[in-house]
Amino acid sequence: MVSRRKPLFPREHKKALIASAFFVAAAFIVLLSTSVLLAPVVQADCPRLPGGFSARVEHVYDGDTVRLADGRKVRLIGVNTPELGREGRVDEPHARAAHDWLQRRVHRQQVYLLPGVDPRDRYGRLLAHLYLPDGQLAAEGLIRSGLGFALAVGRNDRLADCLFAAEDPAQQQQLALWRQAPLAAARVNRAGFAVVQGQVTKITPTRRGLYIDLDQNLALFLPRTLLDSIERQEWQPGDRLQARGWISDRLQRRKSLASGQQRWLITLTHKQHLRNN
Repeated sequence: MVSRRKPLFPREHKKALIASAFFVAAAFIVLLSTSVLLAPVVQADCPRLPGGFSARVEHVYDGDTVRLADGRKVRLIGVNTPELGREGRVDEPHARAAHDWLQRRVHRQQVYLLPGVDPRDRYGRLLAHLYLPDGQLAAEGLIRSGLGFALAVGRNDRLADCLFAAEDPAQQQQLALWRQAPLAAARVNRAGFAVVQGQVTKITPTRRGLYIDLDQNLALFLPRTLLDSIERQEWQPGDRLQARGWISDRLQRRKSLASGQQRWLITLTHKQHLRNN
């Protein structure tokens, strides 16, 4: 006589288990979909401007300079990243991270390039907005990550507003470069690009423009053409300002300084480079 085992689950229980499994799976799918929708996404507010061309990136020099497959060297518009050390010099902080960020996204990839209104710099490099394969402006991504500072030079400022807006969260969260920036004007002691802040200690109007001394150590020069584009011009000693640009050493070109003249100087190139702090 063959014995019949009693089913582990009666038929009605099996139906209930199958139904429960279905609803659990459905709930998991809904939860997964919701988590994907709620997951943070990379913001991309800077629009893709028409009139550019597609090209393949063959080499990435650093966070803001690449070489195309046709040999042209391209300097990204709208961002300045720290310099990689060359000729025995050490890398600037976060320079390698900026290089790697761009390398991962554009090396041997087709990108979209839009040349600037001023298409060449003094080194002969093509100045262009570079858009990643996913459509994001590379300068914007670097700035949002805190791996580059927003920059506006000459007439190549069509996207300056959105790039400087992209910088604000990175500064507030003190991401990467913003852990050490801005640099106190009183501590400036070498040439190179920097974002500085300090207290106005002297204002000197001239026929060519305006000099503003910060912390009795660094002078900002605002050319007349730049002054005409700035709404507020009534700065006073004691005001605090934030500025950015390339610091030059006046003693590299002369043996001594005039009375009251600061050794370190930034010549501002755009109204976005000067902010009340």
